[in-house]
Amino acid sequence: MMKNVIILLAILGIINIIRLAIYLIASDIYKVQQSLKLRDNKVKRPYRPYISVVVPAHNEGVIIRKTLESLMASSYPKNRMEIIVVNDGSTDNTAKVVRQYISELGRFEQHSTMSRNPRTYELTRRIRRNKAHIPRVVLVNQKNAGKAAALNNGIKNYASGRLIMCLDGDSLVHPKMIENSVAHFRDRTVTAMASNVNIIEDGTVLSLVQRFEYILCGHMKKAQSSMNVEYIIGGIGSVYRRSAIKRVDFYDTNTMTEDIDLSMKIVGKGNKKHRLIFAADAITYTESVQTVKSLLRQRYRWKYGRMQTFLKNRQIFFNTGEEYGKALTWVMLPFTLVQEFFLFLEPLVIGYLFYTSIHYRNPMTVIFVATIISIYLLLAVWSTEHLSVKEKVRLSVLAPTMYFLIYLLTLVEYFSLVLSLAKVHKLRESIAAEFTTWKSPERSGIATHSS
Repeated sequence: MMKNVIILLAILGIINIIRLAIYLIASDIYKVQQSLKLRDNKVKRPYRPYISVVVPAHNEGVIIRKTLESLMASSYPKNRMEIIVVNDGSTDNTAKVVRQYISELGRFEQHSTMSRNPRTYELTRRIRRNKAHIPRVVLVNQKNAGKAAALNNGIKNYASGRLIMCLDGDSLVHPKMIENSVAHFRDRTVTAMASNVNIIEDGTVLSLVQRFEYILCGHMKKAQSSMNVEYIIGGIGSVYRRSAIKRVDFYDTNTMTEDIDLSMKIVGKGNKKHRLIFAADAITYTESVQTVKSLLRQRYRWKYGRMQTFLKNRQIFFNTGEEYGKALTWVMLPFTLVQEFFLFLEPLVIGYLFYTSIHYRNPMTVIFVATIISIYLLLAVWSTEHLSVKEKVRLSVLAPTMYFLIYLLTLVEYFSLVLSLAKVHKLRESIAAEFTTWKSPERSGIATHSS
């Protein structure tokens, strides 16, 4: 029995080392690819399509003003963008804060409807001519119907851009974020783009661990983008071609993760001519989840929502169609399920590592694994272009402690997986529920003090 356990752990270790090596190489390829594109773009005429930023908001009164201010600070031409805030039945002062802010700009438009209003292109053009230095800003009030319904309302009935950016109401954008995002759409094969999400630290261990997690995630998404196996465009700062959203009939309202669902629907049309990418230079910021309980709720939603999405789009797995890259359909997506199986075995792996170290009074196994993970974290930190040298040094000093602290996230991920598996038999029933609403996590307000 013990021999079989050792063989299994050895296989898992080898697979993980190979996976990390592939990510390291592919992320370097990504940087080369982006450098070449940047060089080519410098000699071309400016690319300035009209972009609509849709901000779904539910009880975001603490931070929504800061979100709007970050958009107003954008370097992108103001006459080439518009902002649509969809207030999804907030019970706090979200609508009041938004109304007050955009009234100060002198560009206030408010709508209280869920009907399919025609897009007012002529009015939009007239406003742009009169006040080119301030984008069109719209507040849409609707009854609580969920994030997907809020996004659909904003996109279908009020947005007039060829590009659609979806930005959570608790998130901020770097001044260059929109400009850099738009540049990626020069490539006609790019259909959707995920932003580089960064955690705003609040001084707690939990926020620090999440910050490392997001840095590592960005490193991996570089690799996935370079290999064209990206299948998740997260909701924070995601950008789509309007035509792509329309082609898949907008967001579905029957899953817990509307962003993954939309991504998979787009991938379902093929990923060779309609690529999903990660943009390392499209920097966005968001607060960390404040408590372990809220983190567990978030990760359960992510895992169960992805299960719903995978069930709905199961025809993509092992698909041999010419429109698909086999690296996605035969490797990336199936291996995602394999990784969940590995996570289910995580207690066995961790327990065995510490058991052998204590039983044989030899901590070298744990030290070796901790060293490998620390080196990988260091490489991810130092390859993150937008971090200052001072910040990289600070995070490098903290990196060796992450091997142990990150087990907090592993524990949360494990229990969220167990909860998801306990309800896996209700997947079809949950999808048939027509729509899911949302519950905003606690806000620390730290983002309101961030530059």
